[in-house]
Amino acid sequence: MKIRIFKEEHSFAASHFLIEMGKCERLHGHNYTVTVEIGGSLNSNGVIVDFNEINPVIKNICDSLDHKTIIAEKEKRQKLTFDGAEIEILFKNKRFVFPKEDCVLLPIESTTVERLSSYICGILEKKLGATHQNIEWLEVGVREGAAQMAITHLSSTGND
Repeated sequence: MKIRIFKEEHSFAASHFLIEMGKCERLHGHNYTVTVEIGGSLNSNGVIVDFNEINPVIKNICDSLDHKTIIAEKEKRQKLTFDGAEIEILFKNKRFVFPKEDCVLLPIESTTVERLSSYICGILEKKLGATHQNIEWLEVGVREGAAQMAITHLSSTGND
């Protein structure tokens, strides 16, 4: 059995840049949409996960990223400097300075949709894993615009 969750409110608009990715090195933005699938056995209430429980979790994740500049904290090809209320990022011949309050630092290597879907999947696994032993796998898709999406599949054994 599986459930699929795709609500209009499970979306966010954010800016980012990708190092060594041609024109994507320029600061640019996307409208992202998050889709979640969860597979498992039904619990005593006849559900895998109550939609009223999972929907606010997904929405909170999206809200935390909405209208922010997403910065990959683990990107080794950049230098991050924190100075008061600002974040400075240096790579190659580029220098970005952002207000800290307008940014979200994520513990990922880059801000590709592949890494974003993995990040969101990890959060959901932590939130659901301890209390929902009936979950066998979960899958998170992050769509960037209308035509492309990355999907992370995580089984209960931790194998992608």
